[in-house]
Formats: sequence, C-alpha cells, structure tokens
Amino acid sequence: MSKEKETKKPRRKPKYGFLSCLWYSLKVSWKAEKGVAIASVAVIPVSLCLNALNLYLPTAILSQLELSSPYEKLLAVVLTLGISLSLLNAVNTYIRIKRRDSEMYIFSGMYVGLYRRYLDMDRFLRLDPETNKKITRAKRTIQNNHAAPIHFTQWVGDLVLNLLNFVLFGAVISLLNPLVLLLIVASSLGLFFLEKWRSKKAWECRDERDQISNQLDYLSYNVSNNLKFAKDIRLYGFADYFDRLIADLSQKWFGHQKKLENKSLLVSIVGMLTVVVRDGLAYWILISKAVSGEMDPAAFVLYFSAITQISGFFNGIFSVFAKLYDAALGVSDYREFYDIPDKLNRGKGCEVPVSAPSIEFKNVSFKYPQSDKQILSNVSFRIEPGERIALVGENGAGKTTLTMLMCGLLIPDEGEVLINGRSVFEYNREELYSLFSLVPQAYSILPLSIEENITLANTETGEKPDEARLARAIELSNLSEKLASLPLGAKTLLNRQINRNAVDLSGGEAQRLLLARAIYRGAPILVLDEPTAALDPIAEDGIYQQYNEISRGCTSVFISHRLASTRFCDRIFFLEDAVLAETGSHGELMARNGKYREIFDVQSRYYREEASL
Repeated sequence: MSKEKETKKPRRKPKYGFLSCLWYSLKVSWKAEKGVAIASVAVIPVSLCLNALNLYLPTAILSQLELSSPYEKLLAVVLTLGISLSLLNAVNTYIRIKRRDSEMYIFSGMYVGLYRRYLDMDRFLRLDPETNKKITRAKRTIQNNHAAPIHFTQWVGDLVLNLLNFVLFGAVISLLNPLVLLLIVASSLGLFFLEKWRSKKAWECRDERDQISNQLDYLSYNVSNNLKFAKDIRLYGFADYFDRLIADLSQKWFGHQKKLENKSLLVSIVGMLTVVVRDGLAYWILISKAVSGEMDPAAFVLYFSAITQISGFFNGIFSVFAKLYDAALGVSDYREFYDIPDKLNRGKGCEVPVSAPSIEFKNVSFKYPQSDKQILSNVSFRIEPGERIALVGENGAGKTTLTMLMCGLLIPDEGEVLINGRSVFEYNREELYSLFSLVPQAYSILPLSIEENITLANTETGEKPDEARLARAIELSNLSEKLASLPLGAKTLLNRQINRNAVDLSGGEAQRLLLARAIYRGAPILVLDEPTAALDPIAEDGIYQQYNEISRGCTSVFISHRLASTRFCDRIFFLEDAVLAETGSHGELMARNGKYREIFDVQSRYYREEASL
C-alpha cells in the first residue's frame, strides 16, 4: 500500500516588512520615551571616539618609545590619552545606563497598550481560534523587558555605531592589505545569513510552541493553584493524571526546544570555524609582513588591534541586523493583533432609548466557531417594551447564547438583533452596553468592598455612589441581613486572597450581590441568567416575590431551569433544538400539552412526592 503523503502546513509569513516595523518601533519609542532615541544617538559619537582612542593609544606610546622621547613628553602623552579615555568611558557608561533605564518606559507603554486593547476588543472576537493565535503572539512578543521589540531603538543606534567603526577600522586595515578586509566582509556576510535562517525557523514554529506553553500555563496556574479545583483533585485522585499530562506537554515543549537548540548549535559551530579560518589568514598576512621587516612594532600593534576589533564590529553589524530582523517579526505580530477589527460600532451611534425598549430577533442563526452544533437556527420573536419574558429550555438549548446576542456580546451569523427597531450595529458599542443590567452565570467578584462591587464606583478618584439607589439595591436583593452581620457593613472588603481583612461570600450571597449590582445600574433592559441557582428555596421565593419591583420600568428576560418560577412573567419562550419551539403564558403552554408541560409536570411531580413524605 502506498503511504499517503502528509500535507505540509503552509509557512506563516509576516504581515509587515522590516522597514515598516522599524519605522513603527521608532515612532512608538519616541512617543513613549524620547530619552531612548536621544541616548541612542548620543552614544554614537562618544563610542566612536572611545574606540578610535583605544586603537591609537598603544601605537602612540610605542612610537614615543621608539623615538626615545624624553620622560616628560612620554608621561604627558600617556596622561593626556589616559584621562581622555577615562572621561569618554564615564560618559559612555552614563549614556548607556540612561538608555537602558529609558527602555522600561517603552516596555510599559507597549505592555499596557496591549492589555488595554485586549480588554477593550469585542468579546466575541475571542471565540475565533485565529484571533487567539494573534493575541498569544502579541503577548509573547513583549512578555518581558528583554523582548526584542523593546530594544529596537537601541539596536538601530548600535547598528549605525558598528557601521562607522567598520569604516574607521577598515580604512586602517585597507592600508595593510585590501584582501584582509574582503575576507572579513565575506565571512561575516555568511554568518549573517546563517543567523537570519535560524531566527526565521524559530519564528515559523512559534505558534506550536505557544500552544503548548498556553496548555502548561493553564494546568500549572489556572488548575493547580486554583482553589476551585482543589476538592476534585483530592477526592477523585486527579493529581497523578495532571502530573502525567504536564509531563507529556513538557516533553513536547522540550522536543521543540531541542530542535531550536540544534539549529543554534549548528550556527555556532559554523561561526566558530569561519572565525578561526578568517582570523588565521588575517594574522598570517600581518605576521609575515612583520617578520620580513616591512613594518615597525608600532605599525604591527596598530594593524593587529585593528584586525582584532574590526571582526567584532563587522560581526556586530550583522548580529544587530539579525536581532533587528527578529524584532521586526515580533513587531509584525504585535501590529497584527492591533489590526484585528472590532465589528460593533465604535463611533457615533443612534440615540439610545431612556425607557424600557422593545427587543426583536429577525431570523437569527448562530453557532460557535469550530463547532458543528447549531445553537440557534432562524429564530424570530419580538419582546414589547416593559414586557417580562421567561426563557426556558433544557441544558445547551441556547438560552444564555440568546441573551449574549441580545446584549451585543455575541453577533449572529445570520439575521439581525434590533433594540427599539434599530440594529445593535447602529448603536455606539458602549452606549449599547449601557442599556443592559446583567446577572450572568459566570460572574466576577472584584477584590474591592461590597459597596464598590455593587456600585462599581471608584472611591479613590472621589466618585461617590448614590446612597438611595444603593440602599434600594441592597434591600431588593435581600442582602441586608448579610451586611448587618458584618462589622463594616457594605464597606467590607472581599477576596481574602488579595485583602487580608476581607470576607468571602457563599455562592448564594454572591448571587445576591450580583443582583444588587444589576438593580443599582438601573438599565432599561434587565437580563437575569439563573439568578437564584445558588439560593435556598426560601431566599429564592423572596426574590420571586420582589421581581415585580426589581423589573419595574425595564424590559426583562429571566432564564431559569425551574419552570415554576416562570409564572410571574408575561410570556414564556421555550427553546428546543436550536429553535423557539413554544411561546405563550404559563397557562397557554400548559393547555397546549407540549414539551413545556411535559418538563413542568416532571419537575412538579418531585415537589409533590416530597410534600407527601
């Protein structure tokens, strides 16, 4: 049987060229910290003078000794050159320190900018695997202050300095023998292209290494150090399983790393052999001239020093250029992340409604990327202003997805979502979000006080919460009793992992806090996604009794698995098999004897059986 040929993955190519990335980095550096650019320019003449002085110093002293100059003159030459050398060294050191320190501003600017954009981008973009790859690449590009793009400006200065030094020392060597200069240039060019090849190969397989690193990070930090997983890991003996998983991933990572190290080793061996042959030939020519008496000791020292240093300068030119090439690949990845376009409107939008609006879905279909399952298929409905809707269905029916589409946190593959008759794309994104008070299933409790978690007011900047609204939110969410038991009440800090004197809320208490946050926000659309899932029956009933007050003046959508809780809603939407299978009031759906009634009867039977025991 003939083996099928494995299809090779297409090689990834950088979106932006070298010069474009260079110019971009220079602009970023200048905007973030002008001191980097100034220091990178200032170091050039100082270092050039320093290298010229180092080259000339031994020759000057030997010349004076050969001429049998008086002691005083020899001392004057040595002191003059020595003091000049010391002063230039001091200035050069100072400039390089300032340049190094200034680079931290560039790193901070790029790092903060990346995460600001990461938090600001449309949420649904994160569902696209290609987008996540671009995000990972950008993060890896500037993961610390040693990352290549941070040093772009510094390396440009070093490149110019090495070029000028090469011209200076090359002029000296050309007087000895132009063949020596040609030999140095040819060998350094070969090493440059070899180093460029190594950098490109490392960049091409970066996505695979990033994927393994992300998996290791998740297992090492999100799972191993997360208290949420602690009980399952111990009770079900998952520790050995995670050990094996981490060991397998580590082996894969080291496999990739070994391939890169082998390429680096090859470059190093070839480079070492090239340098030995090149320098050997150059020194052989120099020594032959000295032995034959064609040059005096002072000239020998001058040429010997020039040959020794020019190799370093020319290698430095291509070494820095290779670093710049590597940095340009990183900058290209960084810029590609910024190029990811938002789909919601970030400019001026249509006027947002101030009172409870209507919500309409027109032939909306949606499925998640890389999934074959259709979550919603051609769903259409209209919710009238101020109407209270219960959204029910089995697990995975698409209830949460539907509300995310409603809020603009997802966008449909087909069809459109309208708020007050206008598409969600017509509203400014931030103004669209302001229309919703949301209590989600997956929530975030910030390491702030309870009051700040409810009001989201930044007290450090002097922002003060509305006390009346806060009191109403606490009362309607049944949080008053909990706050009364705390010495600091609403000022109590949350999250003991961050704040030593904090408290941690139970699941039910956290849900009450989230409900209080939604009530305090007072947006014209209220979305409650299983808001009582962690509450006991008595606390749950208390929320139901106050639902009329909570939803007053709002268009509201209530998601629940407990169908008995839907009676206080005006209409019920029953989702099944990606479509809106049944709609109507509780009485209408019960009379229809459909799937809604079937599930309702199953749930109510358990309550009746328990009551009869």
